[in-house]
Amino acid sequence: MRVPRCSGGAHAMYAVLCFMLLTSGSLLAQPARTATDYPTRVVRWVVPFTPGASNDVVARLLAQKLTETWGQQVVIDNRAGAGGLVGADIVAKSTPDGYTLLLANPSSNAINFAVRAKTPYKAEDLAPVLLLGWSPIMLVTNATFPVAGVKDVIALAKAKPGQLSGGSSGTGGSSHLALELFKLLAGVDILHVPYKGAAPAIADMIGGQVSLIFVTPVTAQPLIQGGKLRALGVAGNARLAIYPEVRTLAEQGLPGFDVLIWFGVSVPAGTPRPVVLKLNRDLQQTLQSADVRERFAALGFEPQGGSPERFAALMKEDTERWSKVVKAANVRSE
Repeated sequence: MRVPRCSGGAHAMYAVLCFMLLTSGSLLAQPARTATDYPTRVVRWVVPFTPGASNDVVARLLAQKLTETWGQQVVIDNRAGAGGLVGADIVAKSTPDGYTLLLANPSSNAINFAVRAKTPYKAEDLAPVLLLGWSPIMLVTNATFPVAGVKDVIALAKAKPGQLSGGSSGTGGSSHLALELFKLLAGVDILHVPYKGAAPAIADMIGGQVSLIFVTPVTAQPLIQGGKLRALGVAGNARLAIYPEVRTLAEQGLPGFDVLIWFGVSVPAGTPRPVVLKLNRDLQQTLQSADVRERFAALGFEPQGGSPERFAALMKEDTERWSKVVKAANVRSE
């Protein structure tokens, strides 16, 4: 395109036009340096597990608050399958503009890389935004299963090798690897039965099809209160305030059994840094609101926060940790 020469004696309007022509190219070439207007449309938040799971509960509570803050709808999109692989892959391949988020957890952002020799996306295809918080995992069974605690489970498993069954939200998921760690530390043989999410696994356990499962308090609490599940032990380094009578697995003969399930937010790699930082700030502000903290405390969930770099370091550490369990237990993806 030929640009007209702009002289000092040109008409005022002509001078303005010249200035726009001469500068528009350089302005358009510059990336956005702020994200003050973000978001301007609906934000899609992919949860890689079924509705009702702990990931889903956390995301929906925060999505409601973000919708109020932003004045833009935050829509939850449940995409379960392959231990979080399906949903995470969708986000990894989405446009990196901040309008597709992932509810990240150990399965989708750490364990899958330890369990699977090949994944459709790589760790670097997802950019960390924020560590939302974490929760210990609990060993639960149905209310009629004939055990009173972890020692009873171990004794029964040793008396009937391979006859007890443990459900999980999917091969390679957090609940599966917690079960494998339990088997290693207790020296027992328990049949692993994978499901597409925690909800169907728990339904079958209530019906007597599987013996036990590791789940977060967020998922188990309503069913424990309803008398359908019984908590046998907490897989953390301390008892839960909401279940002070439930002993840790370490107290019941398995020292060192400390499993925290974290939750965070990731976006596609290449998402503009200003958008990532605005997401980080707005999510941290949401976590600090009194009603959110009260709700999370009642579910045994501990809010965290921090920089994207803090979250990245946690994911790296978790991948290394679970890689050791995967190798020791000889876990293979389906």
